[in-house]
Amino acid sequence: MPTIAVIQSLVKTITALASDLPLSVKPGTKADKIWIVMNLGKGKTPYKTFNRRFDAMFGEDCRDCNGCLEHVRRGKLGLGLVCSYLSKVNWAVNFPLDLVEIKLQRVISELKHL
Repeated sequence: MPTIAVIQSLVKTITALASDLPLSVKPGTKADKIWIVMNLGKGKTPYKTFNRRFDAMFGEDCRDCNGCLEHVRRGKLGLGLVCSYLSKVNWAVNFPLDLVEIKLQRVISELKHL
């Protein structure tokens, strides 16, 4: 079972990778999935909000025909928005950290291949 420190480290890794995305990754806009999903209402619990957002943006069903996550965007309206959200989450409030780790690792794996 991962610890809160492990989750925070994964968030830092995502933030570092997101800030170094190549220009070939499209910049985020208010018409993109990330902006839309991140601006929907919150779930009943912080975990339900996290889970719904990450499933909608980065779930396995969000892969294109090449197997890449299709909603990855760079900049403050893209992964910058996601990183800002992740940095504010209180992971100590009833989060199943093992499931959170899987979702964060999926994003990290994708960002490392871009």
